[in-house]
Amino acid sequence: MKKSFKQDFKDAEFLNSRLIVPSTCFKLSCLPTVRFICCNEDVFSMLIAAKLRDVFEKQGVFVQVVVSESFGVLVSACPGIKDWIAFESRFHDCMTQPENCIFVANRTIAQSKQKNENFANAYFAIVEDFKTNSLTPGSFIDAKDTMHGLRKLKNADFVVCYDDDVTSAYHAARLWWQLYCTYGKTGPSGEKRKFICVGGQGLMSSRLYKSLMKNEARKTEGRLLAKTVQSLYVSEEDVIVCDKGSNTGENLEEIAQVVGNKTAVAAVTQRLSLILYMSQKQQKPELKLDYFVIWQSVSETCSYMNGMRFASAKPILHYWAHVLRRWKNYSAEKNKFMLPVFGVDQETEKRAARLQPKYVVKQRDFPLKAMWQMLPFVADLAVHGKRAQHEYNINVRQWQKELRHEFGDCLYAAR
Repeated sequence: MKKSFKQDFKDAEFLNSRLIVPSTCFKLSCLPTVRFICCNEDVFSMLIAAKLRDVFEKQGVFVQVVVSESFGVLVSACPGIKDWIAFESRFHDCMTQPENCIFVANRTIAQSKQKNENFANAYFAIVEDFKTNSLTPGSFIDAKDTMHGLRKLKNADFVVCYDDDVTSAYHAARLWWQLYCTYGKTGPSGEKRKFICVGGQGLMSSRLYKSLMKNEARKTEGRLLAKTVQSLYVSEEDVIVCDKGSNTGENLEEIAQVVGNKTAVAAVTQRLSLILYMSQKQQKPELKLDYFVIWQSVSETCSYMNGMRFASAKPILHYWAHVLRRWKNYSAEKNKFMLPVFGVDQETEKRAARLQPKYVVKQRDFPLKAMWQMLPFVADLAVHGKRAQHEYNINVRQWQKELRHEFGDCLYAAR
């Protein structure tokens, strides 16, 4: 592997760890009484802080959010999210009265801070507890020798499987069966829960699905997801396919038409989470859509069955090269398709800028170069397309085995 390609892959991994959103499909309760929530100025931490603040507000408690960079003072605001502060006096209150503050931090920082006597009684919302594929209840706030906060999966009327990657079908099926085991077959509305599979025909997936859906007349992402979840014991009568959309906005429109004023939870992979979340909050803020984010490294994302492993894994680099560019372009004044950009540091900007001119597939500004860079993918897929089908079959059998092990009683009761 060339040195430059290794660096490109590292840059993609870095962006994969920064341009993401947390899962919001869990009900958070039993929070300690505090005055402040302190978080770093990155998208993920700020959205966790916003979620915690919303929980307090529903309880009638006003809590201020202090945005800081590495627990240092940073005067800034978060566009699209109200009442964020970063005043030196407030930050000083957090440092001198840590027992009155929840710090949003990773586990390593929390454990390091807790060794300091001044932070012996501080509360830490552990970032890793919001980066988990676990669906079982658990605590998410750490204090010295004790745990606080209860995280429990919320009920929903619809489970939405959203992606061009069938891995999301497996996790959406897990979500479906966990909801069935916890709440039965009905959602909060009292009606039977339904399963929505979303996705049209993408530039790359339309070619890939010729291998995965040979017997299907209409080969779309939504229909492949539906085929997969039915293999994972979800009844065909419960599945709704939304495959007319050709972009995120059109996909959201289809979801909104089906969901209406009911509640839904979308299973979406880590790499697509930010684009979908920021688009939905801007275009369909009234849509009652929560998110179950499927956590994957870039290496784990690369597979033949989603097309990302063909052409020496170049497709995944093309994707991460333009997530930030898309967010900036689609949140600009003339577009307004996504929430304004916030929580992006210089290192993220630097790595995205390094990848953008090298990987230009789906960029309108470089049509000839984009077509040239598509050729290796198309050629590799034509020669090794059977690998995608083989990998898909192996994974489906493994997912069936895992679901039977995890939800055996529920699967039997649902028959």
